[in-house]
Amino acid sequence: MCDELTVTLEEDDFVEAFRPAPRAHGQARVVQLLALLVIALLAALLMLFPEARLAFRESRLIIGLTGAVIVAAVLLLVLLVASPTLRRRAARSTMADHPGMRDPIHYAFDVQHFSVKTTYTDARYPWSQLWDWREGERTIIVLPTPRNFYVIPKRGADPAALERLRGYLMRARKRQR
Repeated sequence: MCDELTVTLEEDDFVEAFRPAPRAHGQARVVQLLALLVIALLAALLMLFPEARLAFRESRLIIGLTGAVIVAAVLLLVLLVASPTLRRRAARSTMADHPGMRDPIHYAFDVQHFSVKTTYTDARYPWSQLWDWREGERTIIVLPTPRNFYVIPKRGADPAALERLRGYLMRARKRQR
């Protein structure tokens, strides 16, 4: 049995595709824990040792390093705040600048293969050769390589066909997490 989907991509589909893959919940917790530990150690250092407080006020090196850390933190915060706008801009650019992106895309999949046919390409992948996949609210993203992806919007798709696609993708994943 071969399932087939024909879709026309929208800008919002690419916005979701350009969102980074979520980190494992445990990995995010470890990063948060390490950040809290560093902050707690600095606070303890400043509270327990008057020399440390004096160094933070008088040492040009520490003042400079503190300034550099503050600038890096502000730049990171600005990037996080601007990331939705940057993703939207990248999606708009992709839709406008790549030929055929606004044309219908035909996906077909069965037990052995995942196929994509567009105005300019005709690709067929054995499931074992796909690198990874992920799912968002609007789309399923299939990655044949770490830097190439296909966007499959869920809107209007047969839920049973999407469930079969998820099953094939779960069994075929090459990338080790």
